[in-house]
Amino acid sequence: MDYNVKLKRDRFRPSTAPKETFDDEMESDRGRAINSAAVRRLQQKTQVFPLESNSAVRSRLTHSLEVQQVGRFISKLILKKIKQRGELKTLGLDGKEDGFISAVEIACLLHDIGNPPFGHFGEEAINHWSKKKLKKIFVDKFGKSITDSEIFKDLMIFEGNAQAIRLLHSIQELNLTFSQVACLIKYTRSAHESKPGENDDFFYRKKKPGYYFSEKDYVSKLCNSLQIDLGCRFPLAYIMEAADDISYCIADLDDAIDKKILNVEQLHEAICNTWQSFGSELGVSQDIVDKGYLPRIAQDAYVRCGSETHNKSHAYILTLRTKLINDLANYASDRYLDNHQAVFDGSLDESLLDGNDEYNLATETLKTVAKKYVFSAKEVERLELKGHAIISGLLNIYTPLLELGFDEFKVLSTNDVLKSYQVETRLYHGLSNKQKRMYIDSTKYLFDKENISEHEQALELYFRARLLIDYVSGMTDRFALEEYRSLSAIG
Repeated sequence: MDYNVKLKRDRFRPSTAPKETFDDEMESDRGRAINSAAVRRLQQKTQVFPLESNSAVRSRLTHSLEVQQVGRFISKLILKKIKQRGELKTLGLDGKEDGFISAVEIACLLHDIGNPPFGHFGEEAINHWSKKKLKKIFVDKFGKSITDSEIFKDLMIFEGNAQAIRLLHSIQELNLTFSQVACLIKYTRSAHESKPGENDDFFYRKKKPGYYFSEKDYVSKLCNSLQIDLGCRFPLAYIMEAADDISYCIADLDDAIDKKILNVEQLHEAICNTWQSFGSELGVSQDIVDKGYLPRIAQDAYVRCGSETHNKSHAYILTLRTKLINDLANYASDRYLDNHQAVFDGSLDESLLDGNDEYNLATETLKTVAKKYVFSAKEVERLELKGHAIISGLLNIYTPLLELGFDEFKVLSTNDVLKSYQVETRLYHGLSNKQKRMYIDSTKYLFDKENISEHEQALELYFRARLLIDYVSGMTDRFALEEYRSLSAIG
């Protein structure tokens, strides 16, 4: 293993101000990321409770900052243990420690930037619209055979992880190092590829799309630069994933208490009961269940909560979070090094928190409690339905732009006006200028041709559909609500 082939300064385009070391290039990436509009928008996208006015409840930005800190902690533990073994130099990590940590931190900060307004229900709304409206438009224009094409299959799945890669490379054009972007690629299949079967060697790494057809060439160039084999991950992506899993399995329950969906007594009881009943479902031995790792921590937290005169719920969550983050971060760092060759190669087909033991059972228990008692709460479900209606409504409003023919939209995008199509013209004016420029750059070679094949017309429509999806998915929760109200004359 030689990390010099993974931690490199290569970018898609040469930097206008190249740095001398990998660590310095990571500082450059940090500046590009933190100053990006994509990160700023995270502060107005909520984690679980859309349109939440309570500042104590997590936004995507505050969640990402927590993930960033956990990712930093795990990275430092890994490097500390490697140093204790005297292997920093032999692994090619000597002098790259700061860059290693920074790459993980910034990946943690950026991991949610591709998520649409209203979280996973926003994703569902986009996918529902694609299968209901977008499919019909493509079939009406090009016949049923189009449904077998890469570009059609690609549009039928919106995935926040893939959108993040598109946002960084194609939309924001941050030109981050390949090493930095590779940290974000949790899933290693393109959106047009079929999901593998459970017995497939790549089942875990390919359970969701990691990038779109539009970024396929970029990801291929990235993998070639960093010597990442087909279907494999970048090693630091495992750390980013673990940090996210550790953070949100606790944070969602913390927010639920702040919102009074659960009180401490209810949460404590749910944790203990779920632990006891859930072990057999994960294939965990009864001996591990009986040792009661998580119930013991929860009991310590409950005792501390009882001794507090003020802010009892904070005492409970703080005790639970402090102990779990410390234990789970150490566990993730050990798993990274215990499976070092597979992690380095990107062939480990599970997360660092897997392993059928007490730590894996603890995270799965907390996730299950959140699903059962938080995500199914009436308040959360009503907010999700509201978000679904807003996203679906916006996409339906902009759908007439997709119903235009190739020549009509060529005139509209070239001249910024289409006579006799006043509604479509105004809808086009409402789109983001940055995203319209990207669409024009993607289709210019098609517009410059005299004779256009049906396949090329379908390709143009692909980029046109991406234009609308990019615009709506890039909105904040509040802006999406206001835009929907404005365009539908509500309120």
